[in-house]
Parts: sequence; structure tokens; C-alpha cells
Amino acid sequence: MSPTAVVSPPPVRDAPPNHAVSVPPASAGPWRILGRFLPPSATLALAGVIALVSILQVRRSVSFGDGPFDVREIARSLFTVDDPALLPVVLIAVLVVGVFAERAMGPRRLLLAFLGGGLATSVVGVAVGVIEGAFLAGLPLNDEPFTGAPPVAALLVVAMTASCFLGALWRRRVRWASTFLAVTLFLYSASANDLYALIALPVGLGLGTFLGGRRATLRVQRSSHHETRVLLAALTAVTAVGPVVATLWGSGSGLLSIYGWLSWDPLTVVDGRVCVPGAALVACPAGGWSTGELQPHAGWIAVLPLAVLLVASWGILRGRRGALGIAIAVNLLVFAGMAYVFAATEPATIAALAVARDADDASYGWQTLVGAVVGALVPLAVAITLFVFRHAARIGSAGGARALFLGTVGLAAFGASATAFAGTIALSNHFAPEPGPSAVVQGLALRLLPPSLLPAESVAYVPQTGWAQVVWYVPSAVFWVVCVIASIRFVLSPGSVERSGDRTRARAVLARGGGGSLSFMTTWPGNTYWFAPDADAAIAYRVRGRIAVTLGGAFGRDRARPDVARAFVDFCGERGWTPVFYSVDDAESASLEPLGWSRTQVAEEARLDPLTWTPAGKKRQDVRTATNRAEREGLRAEWTSWAELSFRDRAQIREISEAWVADKTIPEMEFTLGGVDQMADPEVRMMIARDARGHVVAVTSWIPVYAASGVQGYALDVMRRRHDAMNGVMEFVIGAVVERLRAEGCRVLSLSGSPLAFHHEDPDADLDGVERFLRQLSALLEPAYGFRSLANFKKKFQPEFTPMWMIYPDPAHLPAVGLALVRCYAPGLTVARAARIAAGLRATAREKASAAV
Repeated sequence: MSPTAVVSPPPVRDAPPNHAVSVPPASAGPWRILGRFLPPSATLALAGVIALVSILQVRRSVSFGDGPFDVREIARSLFTVDDPALLPVVLIAVLVVGVFAERAMGPRRLLLAFLGGGLATSVVGVAVGVIEGAFLAGLPLNDEPFTGAPPVAALLVVAMTASCFLGALWRRRVRWASTFLAVTLFLYSASANDLYALIALPVGLGLGTFLGGRRATLRVQRSSHHETRVLLAALTAVTAVGPVVATLWGSGSGLLSIYGWLSWDPLTVVDGRVCVPGAALVACPAGGWSTGELQPHAGWIAVLPLAVLLVASWGILRGRRGALGIAIAVNLLVFAGMAYVFAATEPATIAALAVARDADDASYGWQTLVGAVVGALVPLAVAITLFVFRHAARIGSAGGARALFLGTVGLAAFGASATAFAGTIALSNHFAPEPGPSAVVQGLALRLLPPSLLPAESVAYVPQTGWAQVVWYVPSAVFWVVCVIASIRFVLSPGSVERSGDRTRARAVLARGGGGSLSFMTTWPGNTYWFAPDADAAIAYRVRGRIAVTLGGAFGRDRARPDVARAFVDFCGERGWTPVFYSVDDAESASLEPLGWSRTQVAEEARLDPLTWTPAGKKRQDVRTATNRAEREGLRAEWTSWAELSFRDRAQIREISEAWVADKTIPEMEFTLGGVDQMADPEVRMMIARDARGHVVAVTSWIPVYAASGVQGYALDVMRRRHDAMNGVMEFVIGAVVERLRAEGCRVLSLSGSPLAFHHEDPDADLDGVERFLRQLSALLEPAYGFRSLANFKKKFQPEFTPMWMIYPDPAHLPAVGLALVRCYAPGLTVARAARIAAGLRATAREKASAAV
């Protein structure tokens, strides 16, 4: 059987053995096949009209309307691209957004959103322009709108409208992408069209609700770790792309138009003399006949720091903590530079405002002042946001890689500074005025800045010859090129990941000797490894406070040796840590008995033997019913892996997962609870359920269980379904997994542990303090995570339940142990946030109790 295979569900008494194979799609003729690759009709019509009207407008063979506020002029603007060079780009955008929107909400809603939403955006935009001119003249916002909204704004209305008809994942992504695009254009470009793009966002949301889509709310939906990284990466990318937008397309009227001088070289040539406007020592003479930049393209050296930010955004998306640190550092440097510029230049603006008598002069002064303040605060706000959500990037950097990166940047800074110093001193007579050593040293740090970012007030001498220009421009360019290369190596190299060598070694130890059913979880990021010095065994753990919490027991060929656990305890004692063995099974617990420690049950694991399990029996009726219904509805099960899935399948799985996370009251948990990120491991297998159309409606992931002889079975990790999936789809999927593992000869199938949920609970039992605490915590978390409901679900398969234990040295440590466990499962959880979550959980529990009554 191929690695990606359709799996038959377990045979049942009242159905044929091969009933789970899905019904093949009806044969499609060549026109139907071609139609699958062509845009829908409404989208094609829309693109055709925009192309025709734009071409006719450029040729000026037709004319619409008589004035800027004519209705026909506003309607024409929706279909007109004035710049012929941009017409192909807009048409591609129409095809992409149109196909997506038409398939999401149909052709009628698409056309209504484009036409009706575009006209509404035009009317609101003109009204906002009037209000800005009357009451907000002192704010640098945008150019005054004279015509209607352009096609891009209407497309944003369409995208936001269509988002109301999408699932949680794509709804969030479309809205955030549209918002980032509109806000970036409005802040950095600030043309009248960009005002329309910003207005299109609420218009589209309102129209989507009016047309029957999901109602937009102000509640921020909870995101998974992956989606949080997507948003942080997008925020970082905006700060990198925004200055380029402001430079190439900026109107000079926006809040962040101050970043539009990216390509400007402050060194100016006036009548053959090199000078700097606004400088004290090298000021430009007034009334020159000829003026131009010394090196017009040298200002683009400033793109290199933005390239570092783009590299950092890619690293944040991949979860690299070092990339997030780079992004924070660059934004703080930009903030410091902007604050310096503000301190050096804006006192003159404030003084001019104090004596301004003309309204236009006062308006220009206020716009300059506000733009400088906002321009300085934005990178600070971005840095603070990245720091607050830093826990989303969980992959640390190896100490050697971090030292190499910092050393490379430091050496490049020293080399560039030394080159600039030596070259300037050697060619001092090529500069005007001729600088001395003290003047060169004072401005040395600023020579690392790209030329366009040099404050005019800081320039004390300028180059007059070609060789002097080389000394002036090249050091900063070389320094930032090295920074870009070092960032790429540091952020994207697999070898720069923290403890990457230890994780590779741990996987080898596990594969050689095996471990418990949860031992593969030790290979996940976030764990630290201890390797037995005189045995082939290892233990994965996390240190929280002074508590070292293990993930299961030892794994490897010598894992059962009593001296292994004792050596780990000694290792922790030498460092002042209290070891706690968490989620160990009976066999591992027996090997720890010589320690004489206390133990408390924290979960129950459900196990099946694939070679002997069948769906027969009254208590497994639900499994048989689900299998029969799956056959009738055309569902099929597919055994695969993340690498074998198509991009479309992966997107559907992420959507299912995001909908699941968004519905939770508490953050996505980790430690012994995996997510979509863990599915990408090549050793992890997946069983997915597809409907008759081929859409993924349910997904489960299975981690390997190793023995000394190799993989002996699999344990359930992730189990999620689409909200509208068939009832019983999970029973169907797990039944298909049993059949698959039986065919492979596996003897172990673990439905994994159900944390804080116990199959055998005696309400009258005499519980100690920690057991009472765990029962209370279980009741508190039940509305959010449903651990008890999960345990009841597993009972349908009539598995063998075995306890999982927490083994600890002293009950006096239990408060610290409890806090450490919470921090293992939710690393970014603060005390205040935990209190808010607990209050929300209690409220949810009361609501469910009231509903039940």
C-alpha cells in the first residue's frame, strides 16, 4: 500500500467489508475540466469591464460626467485604472480576489459588493474628505479626494464582504491581510485612493453582515501559536515595506510620510559645490542656478536595514525567537533615530508655530510636528507589541549561533568604522572643510547609518572627489550587507536552533531503545535533554522556577535501570532544582519506586490492541453506526503525512484547527498537547476524513511509539473536526486507524491520556490535598478543554485504561509544582491573565449548569 492510502474502516456485521471506500466522482468531460481552471463568469466580466473602460479612458475616446462629484464620474472611477502600467496588476488582483469571493458567496453578492460597496465607499470618502478639510487640517492624513473610489478600494470591499462567509482561519487571514494593506497604504502613501481603501474595510464588513454572512464582532478571537506568529510577522513586514511604499508612491501627506525620504541623498550639489541643506557647517548657498543630489541612488542603501526586518519577519513566522529579537532591536534603533531627529529639528518647528500668523503656515507646521511624533512612536509601538507576544516565538537560538551573529555584526561595525576613519584621515584634503581626527571620531557612529538617514545637523564635512565619495558611501553599505547575510544565516539556518544537536541525539536514543507511549513528545521544541553518562538513556524536562518537570520517564535502551533516575535526581540537585516525573506509566513508575517518593494520578491512558480489537459488541454500537453512516455520506479515510498533503489540504486542516482554538476560553496549550505545528514532523502520521467533494472534514495525528525493534504502534495526539462534520466522524476515523495498524502488524494503539480525567473515580474516596486540587482544576478546565468529555468519548472503543502518574519528592513542594505545570502547558500565562481566565471559566461553567437545569 502506498504511503498515502485510502483506508477501509473496520468491518461490521451489517455492512460489507469494503464499504468505506468513497464513491468516485462522476466522469467529467473536457469542458468541465477546463471550467475548473477558468475564473467564474462574474469575475471574468468584471475584469473585462475594468480593462475596457481603462483602455478607453487612456485613449480619451469617451468621456463621463462633467464634474468631480458627478455620479457618473464616481461610477466610472470604480472601473478605471489611470496608470497603464498598473492595469495588469489590478486585473490580476481582480481575478484572484474575484475567484475567491465568487466561490465564497456567489456571483450576485460579488457584483453587489463591488458596485454597491464601491459606490458607498466613494460617498463616504468624499464626505470624510470634506470633514478633514474643515476640522482636521492640522493633521497629516491624506490628499483630498476629488473623484470616486478606485477599483482597488472596491476589491477590498469585496474581500471584506466575502470574509463574512468564510471559516475562522481564512476569515481572520483575509481581514488581517486587507487591514494591513489598507492601513499601510493610508499611513505611508496617503493618497486619496488610500483613504478610500481604508474606508472600504468597515463598508465591506457591514455589507457582508447585511448579505447574510457571519456578523462581525469586536471580540478578538483567540489564535493558535502559528496564527499569532503570522500576525507578528505581518506587522514586522509592514514596517519593512512601508518606507518603500512611502518613497515610491507616497503623496507626502500621510502620518508616516516622514519615511518617504528613503532614497533621498542629503548631499546636494549646488552650482558645482557639495553641500547639505540645513547643515550648519556645510549649508547650501541660496539662489543657486543648478541643484541636484550628489548620488541620487545612494539613498537606497537604506533598503538594507529594511531587508533585515523582512528576514526577521520570515524567522518570526517560523517561530524563531532570535528573529523576534532582531525585529525588536531594529525597531528600537529606528525609534532612537527618529527621536534624535525630532529633538534636533522639531524645536524649530515649535518655535515657528508660536509666531505663525498664516493659517496655511500653521497647518503645515502642525502636520510636520504630528508626523514626526507619530513617525517616532510607531516603531516603538511595534517593538512593544513584539515583546508582549514574544512567547509565540518558541524556538530559541543556539548559543554558538547567537555568538556568531553578534560577533559578525560587531566585527562588521568595527571594520566599517575603522575603514571610514582611516579613509577619511588619509583623504582629508578631499573633504570640505578638511576634518581633523576629533571631528572624524565624533561622527564615526553615524557613518554606519545609510546616507539618507543622516540628520543634516550632524554633517560637519562632505566629500569633494570620487575617492572621498567611496569612503563616504561604501562603509555603511558593506556593513548593512553583512548584517543582512548574518541575519539570514542566523534566522534560517537549521543548525542555529537551540539544542538542535541534543534533539537529534535524543531522537536517535529513542529510536534505538524506545520508551513510553508519550516519549515521542520529548522531541518537540521547548524541551531540554539530560543524557545518562553511563547508559543509553535520556530524559526530557522543562525547568520552571526551581522545578524540573520531566515529560514522561526515561527513554532509550537502558531506560529501566534504577540508576538512571537516580543520576537525573543528582543532576537536578547539583543545580538546586526539584525534579518531578510527570505523566509516567505503571512500568516507569515501578522503576522509580527505589526513590521512595510520593505519587499522584494525573491522567488515564486508553490503549487498544489493533490485532484483536473489533467493533463488535453492544458497547461499540456507536462505532459501527458511525462507520455505516460514513459509507452512506461518501466519507473516506486517508492515512497520510503532512509532507504528502497538498497546500489546499493543509489550509483546510489549519482552518479546522483555528476554529477549534478560537472557540476556547484559554490559550492553546502545549507540553503533552500537540497542535498543527507538531503534525509537520516527518515521523508523525495522519488519518484524515474527506467528504464526497474531497474536502477535509476531520483530522487526527498519530505519533510513533518506539520499542527496541522499531515502531510498534502509534499514539493519538491531535483530534479535531469541522463544526459541520457528520456526527460520529471521529469514531469512523479512529476505526480506520485500527484497521490500518492491524494491516501493518502493529500491537500498540494508544488513544493517549486524558489529563485530569479519570475513568475510575470514587466520589467518597479520601483524597489528599494534591488530588483535591487536581479534581478542582479538572472541573474548572472542563468547559474549555473538555478532558472528561474526551475520556467519555474514548470509552466508546472499550479500551484498557491505565493510570499515568506524577511522582514528586515532597508534598511541601506541591504549590510550586502546580505553578510549574501551568507554566509548562501555557508558557506565556501571567498571574493576572490566569485570574481572568479562571473567572471566565467559572462563568462558563455556571452558564452551562444553568442551561442544563
